[in-house]
Amino acid sequence: MNLLFWQTKANFYKLFSSSSVGNLFLVYSNYATWVFLLFPSFILVKSNPNLFWQLFFATIASEIIEKVLKKKNFWKRPAFTNNDNIPKGLIKSWYLTGSFPSGHTIKATFFLLLLIQHQLFFPVFLIIIIPLIFFRILIGFHYPIDVLGGVIIGAIIWFFVRLIIMPLFLINIVQTIFSFVFFIK
Repeated sequence: MNLLFWQTKANFYKLFSSSSVGNLFLVYSNYATWVFLLFPSFILVKSNPNLFWQLFFATIASEIIEKVLKKKNFWKRPAFTNNDNIPKGLIKSWYLTGSFPSGHTIKATFFLLLLIQHQLFFPVFLIIIIPLIFFRILIGFHYPIDVLGGVIIGAIIWFFVRLIIMPLFLINIVQTIFSFVFFIK
């Protein structure tokens, strides 16, 4: 049980948040996952416009599940059990609720499974995303159980959204908009 709630003895959160550069790193590393996921989204939708709808519904489902479970407040985020302050640049209300599950991990998991399913897997995804996820444990935003829960929930969401096939007219709308936005003929 202790392994599921493991935290490093060093307070990396205090170390990073004590300087303006460290605080900036906390904020940017928090949002880096979302910026990075734009590239796999582009690749997936370009290869198959129906995947836009799968990503859309997976994202909506993950947000709803994450928000509902975090409002249950099973346990506080490790960094905030020490009364640490939320870094400026992060949305305070997102961090005052519970720690379970890791929303970053939910989304990273269903993205990874969609990439593998459509044979678009590229190792750079893992090289960037896995360290960011584990950094969130080291910094005290999550416990290992939060990440494990995120992996399980992300896999369940992928299992269901992979079955979504939208009508052709909706796929064509996505294709037209996508081609226009990215200047693709």
